Amino acid sequence: MPLNLFGIAGRMTGAVNPCIPADLYASDGVEDTPSGEVIPKYIECRIWIEVQAMTSQDLQQVENLNQQGDMRAVYIRGGIKALNRPLQYGGDFIKFYNSYWKVTQSLEEWGDAEWCKVAVTRQISPPPGCS
Repeated sequence: MPLNLFGIAGRMTGAVNPCIPADLYASDGVEDTPSGEVIPKYIECRIWIEVQAMTSQDLQQVENLNQQGDMRAVYIRGGIKALNRPLQYGGDFIKFYNSYWKVTQSLEEWGDAEWCKVAVTRQISPPPGCS
């Protein structure tokens, strides 16, 4: 049986920084309305995440994104991709702390979508198509 590092690490850090429930809005393409408007579609599911402040190494990694705002590092069981226009995927959002957070960059990924660490940026308002 393979070693589940996420589970081991989660048990160790859970006493200090427990996982919290969140809603994942995974990008699922777009929908054309009768008026010609293009609205993003999302698949919504409940997930558990661990939220941390960005480390100095994380900040160096996202330095060239030219973004300002409230950013966090989020650990998630499974694989979530950041926005990548050339490969046509991403645009996912996570709702936690009563705010919507855009997944802006993949920071680390382990195994075959076993778990990942992503950078998220707080959004001012809910994205179109999310409720």
